Amino acid sequence: MSPNPCATRWNSWFTAVQYHSEHFGLYKEFIEMEVDTCGRSTPQSVERLHEMLHDPDMAQSLQVEICIMSEKCRRVIQLLDIFQSRRPVTTKVFDYLEDLHMHILANAQLQYEAYAQYFEGLDLTLAIKNHILNKVEQAYNNAEDKLKKYMSDGQPAIHFLNEVRVFDPRHTAFMDESVVSYKYIPGFSAVPTEEFDAYFTHLGPTALRASASGVVDLDVFWDGLQERLPILSVLAKRYKDVIVNSADAERSNSIYKLVLSSRRRSMSNNNLKALVFLYHNQRLTSGAFEMQEDFEEDMEDIED
Repeated sequence: MSPNPCATRWNSWFTAVQYHSEHFGLYKEFIEMEVDTCGRSTPQSVERLHEMLHDPDMAQSLQVEICIMSEKCRRVIQLLDIFQSRRPVTTKVFDYLEDLHMHILANAQLQYEAYAQYFEGLDLTLAIKNHILNKVEQAYNNAEDKLKKYMSDGQPAIHFLNEVRVFDPRHTAFMDESVVSYKYIPGFSAVPTEEFDAYFTHLGPTALRASASGVVDLDVFWDGLQERLPILSVLAKRYKDVIVNSADAERSNSIYKLVLSSRRRSMSNNNLKALVFLYHNQRLTSGAFEMQEDFEEDMEDIED
């Protein structure tokens, strides 16, 4: 069965598009069989699909559009999985959004040659091809406008996410060197200039040079600087792993809905909490290794 998109889970829509792109070649014959089987009682939706798939231009246009979306949505799927994960990504969120912005702009400006592969083997007129490419460009432009608003005034914490990168030594090369510049990190004004200068000019760069992969373990790094940078290290450990999503809260509500079914209304609060605890940890344990591997692969793909 094809995936059933959920209004509150964006990736479910993209996953459905990828499924339809993979199986699109089977739909025409399947719909014909449905029409033959149902006869006069054929649902209106099936009749509409039958008409669309028997119109050569419409069917091929749909195939191209679905194929383009299936291919282009992969980056968004990876990012959404990362943002909804339980791994801390607070110091990387702003960079991911900037990279996504550049990715959207680049794809909105692609010429026909970049999309020619999607039209191979299809008999579409130049006018239809141009119409499809215009729709793709418009979609990217709409996405760019929405992301631009999100990164300006649409996300109240965007300035915090921009500044919190300072707690990762990898970002010090292109961030401001003055304490007073960090106005959106609560408590940062109390950081002594000497502490900030020591981290910014010496301790941070030294840790980067000592790292074989160019990635610093922030937990180890800031734990080791508690004595030398007492105020800055406290702020770093407080804010570098701030939760950037409500995924856990939504998952918790979903679990409660599953456990507290219509046949369990007399369950006590203690038993309800115990069952939710067991259900959550059973799922977490059974899928822990796959989740970790998938997360690490997605992180590598995004950073590459």
